[in-house]
Amino acid sequence: MVHLKDVKNQLPNEIKALFSELKVTQFLKQAHISKQKGYSVAVLFTFLFSLVFKGKTLNQVLSGREGDQYMKKDTVYRWMNDPHNNWRLFLLRFSASVIEKLHALTDTKTHLRTLILDDSTFYRNRSQEVPGLARLWDHALKQGYKGYRMLTLGFSDGYSFIPIDFGLLSGQKKVNQAITEKDQRTVGAKRFKESSQKMPKVALEMVQRALDQGIYATHVLMDKWFTSPKMMDQLHEMGIHTIGMVKNGKTQYLFHQRLYKLEELYAKSTKEYTQEAIISSIVVKPSSGKNPVKIVFVKNHNKKSAWLAIMTDDLDLSSQEMVKTYSVRWDIETFFKASKSLLNLTKETQTRHYQALICHTTIVFTRYILLSWQQRCANDERTLGGLFYELGDQIKELDWSAALIELVHIIQVVSEESGKQLQDFITSQLQHWVDTLPHYIKAYLPNLVCET
Repeated sequence: MVHLKDVKNQLPNEIKALFSELKVTQFLKQAHISKQKGYSVAVLFTFLFSLVFKGKTLNQVLSGREGDQYMKKDTVYRWMNDPHNNWRLFLLRFSASVIEKLHALTDTKTHLRTLILDDSTFYRNRSQEVPGLARLWDHALKQGYKGYRMLTLGFSDGYSFIPIDFGLLSGQKKVNQAITEKDQRTVGAKRFKESSQKMPKVALEMVQRALDQGIYATHVLMDKWFTSPKMMDQLHEMGIHTIGMVKNGKTQYLFHQRLYKLEELYAKSTKEYTQEAIISSIVVKPSSGKNPVKIVFVKNHNKKSAWLAIMTDDLDLSSQEMVKTYSVRWDIETFFKASKSLLNLTKETQTRHYQALICHTTIVFTRYILLSWQQRCANDERTLGGLFYELGDQIKELDWSAALIELVHIIQVVSEESGKQLQDFITSQLQHWVDTLPHYIKAYLPNLVCET
């Protein structure tokens, strides 16, 4: 069995190289994520990061038959629960660094630079004592659940998606009203306080933090839940344009000195005769907004008799450019799917602490960033899922190969401490065993040789 001292070497070869290339541990230090004694932050972070590739949860590893080879469960949870660890700062700086590297791989004149804002379910149905836990509604499955709304901000250039920031937001129907930290000055306490704020307010703060971090983007892409004249005006004041789907609701728009609802504007819009899904477009001013907007009506492929409306405050965009840019928003949906189906989001830990959920989610997002970068930097033809499964296979190979090498090393140490005659006998027998190994094992274990 491989001892804990080799945990940092238990990453897939490709990911191990990326840890060094992207300087993951350095960003942990920059975010003041520390530990006073015992195992280092690098060992704990790498251990948690590699769990998904082993196909096991944290409890399965630490409570199973291999548990005595690792740190105690309390050691891990105490570090995950630490309210002084600034996981938001780590993710912001790390993602900004990777995004800057992405710019170097693409044509700066033609590629997109967009921020994507959306929320997803964060299930904790079996929990009862997690602070801030609330009863919410899953609009996709049309059913209620216990948990949080995971508001996420990400970056996409049309090729790769990089998560930048997130918040686990509660609701009005709270299951647990407990406060996480006694000291309200800590980073963890402030982040928990954020969970009770309104989603649009948290979203605007996320965008502002990303821009302050130096992440450059031209547009924020949103679905109809977030898109409103007020939201677009606030983003416009930050210096960034918005493209979002529009609700066919009560909002009125000023056109030729008269107010119209969205469905009435459809009849007034200018037809566009193209081969694409675009039907028509119109420039208006929202009655509750400061800036004029352009609305493009497109075909609804789910219902031929209906239409959808996309709105932007960037009047310089053509209808085709507007629809093409908005199509990039789908990247965040594939990110949610991969995070939950492949990377064990919400499934890996049984913690009852809000700060530990923040830690767990940050590590899942870091996994996705490294996989996305690995796929991008070499123009990898493998899908993100295919790359993930191959890395999982590498972990299994590392487990038995590292254990075998350690076994040979132990035998060599025993041999060196024996008499000359016994030492020669052990060496010759070990060398004979190595020589008779199948070629496929030798290929995986190039260093498994005995020195004479």
